[in-house]
Formats: sequence, structure tokens, C-alpha cells
Amino acid sequence: MERFCLRNGLRVILKPEEGLEITSGALFFPVGNSLDPKGKEGLTLLTLKTAVKRSSLRNPDEFYSVQEVVGAPFVSEVSLDYSLLRFQSTSEGFSVYSELLLETLLNPDFSEENFKVEKESLLAAIRSKKENPFTLAYEKMMELTYRGTPYEKLPYGSEESVSSLTPRDCESWYGNFLIPKGAVLSLCGKLKGVEDFLRKLEEIPPVEVEREGFSSEITEEKVAFVKREGSAQSFILLSLNAPSVESESYIDYKILNTILGEGIGSVLFQELREKRGFAYSTGSLYPSRLNSGRIFVYIGTSPDKEEEVRGALRELLKDLPSFISSESLERAREYFRGTYLLDHETRGKRAWYLGFWEVMGRGSEFDDAFLNKMDKVGIERVREVAESISREPFHEVVVRDEEGNS
Repeated sequence: MERFCLRNGLRVILKPEEGLEITSGALFFPVGNSLDPKGKEGLTLLTLKTAVKRSSLRNPDEFYSVQEVVGAPFVSEVSLDYSLLRFQSTSEGFSVYSELLLETLLNPDFSEENFKVEKESLLAAIRSKKENPFTLAYEKMMELTYRGTPYEKLPYGSEESVSSLTPRDCESWYGNFLIPKGAVLSLCGKLKGVEDFLRKLEEIPPVEVEREGFSSEITEEKVAFVKREGSAQSFILLSLNAPSVESESYIDYKILNTILGEGIGSVLFQELREKRGFAYSTGSLYPSRLNSGRIFVYIGTSPDKEEEVRGALRELLKDLPSFISSESLERAREYFRGTYLLDHETRGKRAWYLGFWEVMGRGSEFDDAFLNKMDKVGIERVREVAESISREPFHEVVVRDEEGNS
């Protein structure tokens, strides 16, 4: 693997691999939806979706015919802390494909026609999320647990905020993308014609991006209810304090989260679903964040068991240290290692991980070191983390058919 920085500040990671004639790439921008202006939530996502749809220098038929012959469509993603452009082509066709990619980046099509298609697609996606109890709970939780911070904004925005956006809003906002200081390009595969692509990228002048750092801890218990009319289940989501991705405790909390709620051997699955039959579904998530993180614990249950399940969740968290054993720790390590390695099987995901760790401040080398660092975390340290969680307040959101305040 080779790492270097272009003159314009773009960090580059090259991971040559033999075998398949495929080159995969990921271009990360340190511009996440947390930077969306107030009242224009969804702007970053809609901007990037529209920008990489096609080049304004070619008609659609010509653009897609070139793209389809040598590679795959450009795919954009937006998270709280970063945005991402994924791409993949044949190694032999990378020179042609990268020319098209560069042309699109420099000449995005913000025409009314192109913009309207992407806007309607995003609005449809927003409407469909209302049918998902997890999404409803998560939206309310982000508003509750990150209130007053940039993280309370959702990547896709709301119907109201997205409906107000115009092509000119997106075209103006796009100036923050090309190429912001702190951007990362990761390439994996047979790297043919890469040098010419990098030389042209290097000519793009960088733009300044200011990301707001903040600390937001849960200091008191809060509960919010969301009404989902006609729902056949109650869905409960808890938010627990957790460190940022750059913290020394990050890996400790990753292990604890795996013990708590990942896989059928997890505490939540075994205690609340298998032993007590409470759950339709249950688990936990620990997203990696540049600022204050959270562990999210969820469970879906029948409405008549809601209060009993809410009490059981509280008791489980209080007793969490008692579930930390040599066996549960070893299971968590094996489960995490297996899923992590499985997620690295494709060149696209390997390029993604290298770029992700770089843009998130841990450095691309962290990808190789992650599992080794996890193996070195002892059981006493995991118990300390569990003790901390068991004593701290949390936030709770309940999605159900009836509104409530209890």
C-alpha cells in the first residue's frame, strides 16, 4: 500500500492487487450532512446525487454508453461526518472511465431536468421511511439525543426542507466539494492509468472546509413517544453515551457493543428474545463518529408487553457488567473479526475502508491494525466500560400506535 499527498492537499491511498481486472475507488469529502444549512437539510445529499449523475458536456445517451462499456455508475453517499463517491471500472478501461469521472466532477449537470429526477427520488425515499418503525425512532432519537448540535440533522432531510431546494442551491453548495482540504482518494485493484488521473486531479484548486467539533453527552434521562397509527408492534430505541472514533476507548466500546447486541449470541438476543420471548427483533449499533458517539439499543415487541420490555431493558443495562465473561468476550471477538473480514471481500469495500479510516482521522493503516488492537483489550477493561454504561443516564424513544407520556 502506498500513501501520499498531492500538491492541492488531496490524500491518496493506492492498494495494488493482482488477479481480477478491476479497479475500485472511493473519493471521500470531509463535508457531511451535519454541515447542511439550517432549513436546508438534505442539501448535501441532493447536491452530490445530482452532481455525479452525469456530465453537462455530454447528452445522456453518450454519457451512459461510455460509462456502461468500461465501468459502473458513479454512486454517492452522505453521512454525518463525510460524503463519498464510489466508482469501479475494468482496469483496461480505467483511463477512459477516469476521464469521464473527472469530466463529471468538473462539469456536473445541475439542469432542471436532471435535478428534478433526483429531487423526486429523494422525496419518495423520505416518504417511504415513514413506514419503518426503526427509522421513525432513529429520527426522533437524533433530534432528542443530539439536540442543539450539527448531528441532529438527518442526511436525507425532511419533505419540507428538500421541497424548498433548487438547482441553484445545489450548484452553489457543490463548490464545497471540489476538492476540499482533507479529501481522500482510495484506489484498490489493478492500477493502470492512475498516474494521469492523479496529475489532473492535482490541478484542481482546493477549497477550505470548516467542520465544527463539539461534545454532547447524555446527562439526564429523557423519554419521547412517536405515534405510528395502525402499528402492530411497539418499537423501543435507547441511546447510550459512547466515545468518538478518535478516542482511546473507541475499540473498547466496539467490543462491548458486539457483546451487547450483535448476532444471535449477544446479550440482548439471548436474554430478551430467546429466554423471555419479548422481541420480534433486537440488537445494538455503534456508528463511528468524529464527535460524541452513541450506542443505540433497539427492540421491537408486542404492544401488550411494552411496559414489561422497557423495564427489562433498564434492568439489563444495570446488570450489564455481570454479562461480561471470558466466553462472551471471545464470542464477540470472533463475531466481529468474521463480519469485518467478510466485509473486506470486495475491492470496492477494501478501498472504502482505507479511505474511511483516513478521512475519520485514524489513518488508513488502522484498517490492518484494528483487529489486532481489539484482541489486546482485556476483560477487565470491557467490564469497566460496562460499569460506566450501567451507571449513566440514557435517552429513550418509543414508537407505538398510541401516544403517551409515561
